Amino acid sequence: MLRRLLGAINRPCLLCDQSQSEPCGLCALCQKDLPWLARGCPRCAMPWPDHKGLYNCFNQLPRFNQCQAAFAYDFPIKQLILTFKDHGNLAAGHALTLCLAQRIVRDATPSVIPDLLIPVPSSWRKRRQRGYNPAALIAKDLARVLNRPWTPKFLKTRPTQQDRKHQSRQQRLNDVTNHFYLTRTRAPCHIAIIDDVVTSMATANHVAERLQQAGFHNISLWALARSLPPGANNRPDTIDD
Repeated sequence: MLRRLLGAINRPCLLCDQSQSEPCGLCALCQKDLPWLARGCPRCAMPWPDHKGLYNCFNQLPRFNQCQAAFAYDFPIKQLILTFKDHGNLAAGHALTLCLAQRIVRDATPSVIPDLLIPVPSSWRKRRQRGYNPAALIAKDLARVLNRPWTPKFLKTRPTQQDRKHQSRQQRLNDVTNHFYLTRTRAPCHIAIIDDVVTSMATANHVAERLQQAGFHNISLWALARSLPPGANNRPDTIDD
């Protein structure tokens, strides 16, 4: 009853400031206009029209089995994610996470919903700077909506000397300094790695590699947005498709 009551309270939309009562904090019109990621390859989430020409994951298979993202990393998603990650706008992160949950539920099958959600760990410097790990907040919200367990303690990261945020795709792929290690050796069979943005997939591949080395082979990657190569054409797609 309390959740229904809170959902009925009108609040300004995060994008247009118009009064709205959507649970995610974005009005229906703004949600419709967001750059929802077009249907694409289940392995890398690249939209089908550009999967062969611009990026073909079969040339170098990812370490994880499937990937799902809600949006293309484009305006205004890029700006919302940056304010969430670097400026403490937790409402933006919560809104986009609920949109991702909608997309996951829309495509839900027994093989899609994992047994455990684990966020990509953040370095201690970033946690100290921000006060939180964005991926952990996303995982926490998803776990609540999907009624699945999550833990921020399954993975840890060792200190790195370079900030991957400012590296090129090739630098990310070649960078082996960002090592992850497991703090547990037992886990459910299906694990979902949670991150904010999928770019070169280098970070997710590092995490998935550690999981595979520990004996886990059913690994998904979930993210708020998928970065597309220059020239990619993300054809219109909506949550109602």
